[in-house]
Amino acid sequence: MADSCFQCGAELGAPPALCASCGAVQPFRADLSLFAVAGLPETYDLDVQALRARVLALQKGLHPDRFAQAEPTVRRHSLEWSTRLNEALAILRDPLRRADYLLQRQGVDALGERVKVADPTLLMTQMIYRERLEDLVAARDMTGMEALRQEADTAGAHLVQRLRGLLATLPCTEPEAAGSAVRELQFLDKLLGEIDRSAESLQNA
Repeated sequence: MADSCFQCGAELGAPPALCASCGAVQPFRADLSLFAVAGLPETYDLDVQALRARVLALQKGLHPDRFAQAEPTVRRHSLEWSTRLNEALAILRDPLRRADYLLQRQGVDALGERVKVADPTLLMTQMIYRERLEDLVAARDMTGMEALRQEADTAGAHLVQRLRGLLATLPCTEPEAAGSAVRELQFLDKLLGEIDRSAESLQNA
């Protein structure tokens, strides 16, 4: 059954935030997923540019400034929708956070504090990467650090492609493999951040 406007009864579109018929801001719905908040299908293979354009368009209609003179309830609903839209953009545009969110949706906590990385190959890879970065920093080898960055970028792109396959069907039928890929991608994201900070530190020294 389609959602209907609380004020005029018209059928609401996706997301059910603003009535196209009477312009009323609808009560915020905490049960909606971040995908539903943005009015998009739940999928990992997401067009980030389309997501950004969609959210910005929705924000124009729901921004609290537009309802500054409205009743407190309307202002609250506007703020709740706007806040949730910001959250949807922040999480869904990021390949790592999007994958983690989709897994959480099916009860898989891939990045939780209690999750232990038991894959010896991944642990060894992490150790090698960190030792390489330490050696490059000690040698002040900016060229080598850029090469390491490109290598990590390529490895991350391969993991995103792997996640596209693992999360092509939802719920994911190989959650352990997807969780492992998410953890490896998180490590690479952190490594890239460390490379950037180290390069900036050397440049400013």
